[in-house]
Amino acid sequence: MDIENIVEKRVTDEIKKYPPFKKALVALSGGKDSASLLHILSNLLPDKEMMVVHLNLGINGFSERSEELARKQAEKHGLELIVFNLKSELGFTIMDALKLYPKICSVCGGIKRYLLNKVAYESNADIILTAHHLDDFLVRMLKSVLNAKIEELVRFKPYLPTNGNLVAKGRPFWRVPESFISRYASLQRLSFIDEKCPIGRKKNIERLRRAIDILATSENQKNIYLSSLVKIAEKLEKKETPMEKAQLRPCSSCGFLSSNPVCSFCTRVKKIRSFIEGKQ
Repeated sequence: MDIENIVEKRVTDEIKKYPPFKKALVALSGGKDSASLLHILSNLLPDKEMMVVHLNLGINGFSERSEELARKQAEKHGLELIVFNLKSELGFTIMDALKLYPKICSVCGGIKRYLLNKVAYESNADIILTAHHLDDFLVRMLKSVLNAKIEELVRFKPYLPTNGNLVAKGRPFWRVPESFISRYASLQRLSFIDEKCPIGRKKNIERLRRAIDILATSENQKNIYLSSLVKIAEKLEKKETPMEKAQLRPCSSCGFLSSNPVCSFCTRVKKIRSFIEGKQ
């Protein structure tokens, strides 16, 4: 079986495991991973309603190029690109947030997760589909183990069901290595932005990626390691007591479910806006 068929079959097999859905939000960054996922889903799910969402984070030059390519990717499949522009909608950019949060990656990730859920919920989407691949899972889960962040290890899953106003999330690429996706995008002649985020602070992540590549010399070995980490996470989750599990409640500011009285998104947005106002 060639690379194209392998990638498409693994996505198909994953989608079949999800509960039935009618409308999916596909997160489109402009990069190779989400471009490949959209290409596969457009052919795999012709009977499903798909909304394609791009988050313009206001990263000088990079965001403009990413949005342009995301728009071309959506148009190729006859889909309208919905753009959420941070500056227009929230009054600040990730560049503004960077001045307050030097370790911007986790903050940026949290903002993106919140906004995708908000757009999906307000649009009555049944599921959010993102292009996290096997390498992403390995790095994220191994990082959680090394940092003893068991709650993160337990909660990073290939599928999360709907919970109140938190829309279901699916990661159909979770058993597909990045190298396969790169090859797939090349074979399909997909257009995508071929540059890394210029403000990313991921030295430790890159070290973990290199370590995994050294330890796992084959795609099969990576899947074995991932299966082991998933089993560990499942066992730890079963041992959690009701008191240890996060008790979700509506955020007093936005109403979306959170483990805190005020969710991290609202807390950060307030801090960023106050910081900007203080600079003026």
